[in-house]
Amino acid sequence: MAGRVTFPAGTVAIVPARFASTRFPGKPLADISGVPMVIRVMRGIAGSVDRAVVATDDKRIAEAVEGAGFQAVMTGDALSGTERVFMAWNQLGRPGKTVINVQGDEPMVTGHWLKPLTLEPPGGDQVLTLARRVPSARAASPGSVKVVVAGNGEALYFSRYPVPHGSDQVLEHIGIYAFSPLSLSRCVSCGTTELSETERLEQLAWMESGIRLKVMVGDFPGIGVDTPEDLEKAVVHFKQ
Repeated sequence: MAGRVTFPAGTVAIVPARFASTRFPGKPLADISGVPMVIRVMRGIAGSVDRAVVATDDKRIAEAVEGAGFQAVMTGDALSGTERVFMAWNQLGRPGKTVINVQGDEPMVTGHWLKPLTLEPPGGDQVLTLARRVPSARAASPGSVKVVVAGNGEALYFSRYPVPHGSDQVLEHIGIYAFSPLSLSRCVSCGTTELSETERLEQLAWMESGIRLKVMVGDFPGIGVDTPEDLEKAVVHFKQ
């Protein structure tokens, strides 16, 4: 396939997808120009990693994924997307040297987004993640997660509030993480904290436990679908 990106052996991508989202029930199966959103995501990353799998606790999602020719793993209830990824990874036999958690609400994702996460795979307890520069006005919604990054490229804080205050542009976090086997296990064991529950951002609990998150900033044009209004924007994009 023209433009396909290939990566070193041992890269596994797992897409957590649950039907009962409190903000947008049924979001993984939301129709985007005739294709369920989770299938858009799988089409975007398939062929760019050694293995791509959807992790879900809903048979409707599993059936849609398998009907489109992709692999689905049924998990139990999970407290977070990362915990669901960990469950699926265990069921698969803990494959790969790098495990990438690809959130299922970025229908414009491609293999090129994943490439910087594998050029220097995370080592030890490190986690890699992505961000893009956007105007502050575009990222005003709490559905858009912002990240503040130190000079060494490591995350200082994630928030649903526009930070840093007064900036014309912010770094919008993209919900894609690359873990080593060690960092994935450590992140899942962190549980939640008062801060992570307040912001509803699991990665804050990781940081409080001393896990380092390196942020790769780049040109990752996309529409994170957090609300039905975001879905309408995605539909317009794919129609065009």
